[in-house]
Amino acid sequence: MRYLAAVAVAGLVAACGGGGGSTSSTGGSNGGGTATPTMTVAVINSGGAVVTSVSVGGAAMARATLRDASGAAIAGRLVNFTVSDEAIAALSPATALTDASGVAQVSVEPASLSARGAASVTASATVGETAVTASTDFSVSASSLALSALSISPTALASGGNATVSTTASIAGVAAGSTPVNVAFSASCGRIDGQDTGSGGFSKTTNGSGVASVTYSAVDGAGQPCSGTVTVTASSAGASAQTGTLTVAAPVANTVTFVDATPQQIFVAGSGAAEQSVLRFRVLSSVGTSLASVPVRLSIETNPGGVGLDASGSPAAVTKTSDADGYVSVSAFSGTIPGAVKVRAALVSSPTVFAESQFLTVASGPPSQRFMSLSAGQFALEGWAVDGTSTTLTVRLADRQGNAVEDGTVINFTAEGGQVARSCATTRTANISSCSVTFVTQNPRPAGGRASVLAYTEGTKDYVDVNGNNIFDAGDTLVQIGDAYRDDNESNVFDAGEFVVPRGASGACTGAGGAFPSKSNTCDGGLATTVRQQAVLLFASTTPAISSVSATRSRLSFKLHSSDNLLLPMPAGTRVTATTSPTTCLIDNIAGAPLADARPTPGRPLEDLATTVALSLSGCAAGNAVTITVTAPSGLATTFPAVTLP
Repeated sequence: MRYLAAVAVAGLVAACGGGGGSTSSTGGSNGGGTATPTMTVAVINSGGAVVTSVSVGGAAMARATLRDASGAAIAGRLVNFTVSDEAIAALSPATALTDASGVAQVSVEPASLSARGAASVTASATVGETAVTASTDFSVSASSLALSALSISPTALASGGNATVSTTASIAGVAAGSTPVNVAFSASCGRIDGQDTGSGGFSKTTNGSGVASVTYSAVDGAGQPCSGTVTVTASSAGASAQTGTLTVAAPVANTVTFVDATPQQIFVAGSGAAEQSVLRFRVLSSVGTSLASVPVRLSIETNPGGVGLDASGSPAAVTKTSDADGYVSVSAFSGTIPGAVKVRAALVSSPTVFAESQFLTVASGPPSQRFMSLSAGQFALEGWAVDGTSTTLTVRLADRQGNAVEDGTVINFTAEGGQVARSCATTRTANISSCSVTFVTQNPRPAGGRASVLAYTEGTKDYVDVNGNNIFDAGDTLVQIGDAYRDDNESNVFDAGEFVVPRGASGACTGAGGAFPSKSNTCDGGLATTVRQQAVLLFASTTPAISSVSATRSRLSFKLHSSDNLLLPMPAGTRVTATTSPTTCLIDNIAGAPLADARPTPGRPLEDLATTVALSLSGCAAGNAVTITVTAPSGLATTFPAVTLP
């Protein structure tokens, strides 16, 4: 027993003690004594020699060697590499496994072509529970980057033409195929790869052969063609810039285009409306760029009568020069005869190159206040308690001669209550000018159930043509009318808060209400005005009320009202029926049913529009009874207590 105990103690001592020795490990004991694994790190070149400096394209490597405590290589172990300053150098990849010789290595390169300075590379690994690290310092030296002379093809361009420009980047005399290089291209005039370089260069990265290639276009950022000698420059950080030149032919005008006419419609002279339109043409080169300082001859090709070019009444051709953007503008003035106008713009240097205007028309005359007419398909609408009951509003317009206005004349609408479409544009049917919009009942519902609607457009006042020349001129008598307004309360004067179409005049004149509301003291001596007309639509009730019942044995009559507004009728189309007791009392006729439409008079808010209904009776006697039923267009029927005949 003593022998066995001694052996056990000896074994325990051996297990706890182990052998001695030193290690280069930065970790703790590995449990087998003080000896630890070791690691060394070095930066080597492509030949395997240790170096202290790296440069672009130098193929330098960071090499770590890992050995155990006995100095034997440790294979298959993960090694992590880091660099102290990533702005100086970069590693690729950042990890590697040790090989059979205990070696792991990764590429180390300058972070960029312009990187300079010094840094440390550190390798770390774990062996068992021991962390092992090692590091070494190195410097990053300047890269010998160079750009080749520019290759430009072709060097002679037509106006607006293109050329290919390229340069080869090399490092230490070798094309930078594996190292991308950013090359900035710029030109004294024109675009590089479609981008204007007037405010800075256009950057292009070299390809796998070290070549950076771009396309030069001889058109500047504003769309204007370049001409003469153009200098192209290529540059890159750390390399000397390279320049080259090419020659661009001067642009030649070979196209004229029509741009627009503003406005497209003018009116006969003296009508008081627009009599002048500005037409624009543009001179272009063969590549579609605008050209300045090109002489252009402008002439009237279609003249309905009296149209002037650049001056009223002057039909002679004029010559103008295109501006900095290639535009040529000329004014056309109307004459006294309506019709289409066509103006031609031709190059003075080549008259067969021309364009002609489109869409310009001299109209017979603008809308006249005297020839403005607004109507409604139905005025008495079932709208006090019902949304969406609709009616059609139609405006008919003519000039002061009673002729249709031009198609496309826009009429504007505004309403005190309900909802109305904002505008319509006139068209001619059977040569009569009109347009229509829809009005529907909805909130707001004006007190009293009368909703004012105003239709208006630009036009002219009426006048007495004293000398009969169809032109408003000295000696003619103007029929004054002030600003148009919507007379919501039908007071026949403008009140604060009511919709108005201001024209800015302040001349003295009498105001008016009714169908053609005019605000007082807003007149001037001109012919132009806002042509207008107002209508009133009725928001009638769904439920009726009756009054003024009068009965004999041969006749029964009463007044039929909207129950919510007693001055209003029931909606147009309301039906009235009756039954009698006994049935020997016959109803021969019901006059006033179904109800016809009631047309209110604007400016008369207190007018009584209730409808009189009369029943003709036969075979009736005193004491017989007649029962009245009123049915609204929506279908709601209301039956009143029986009326006993006297």
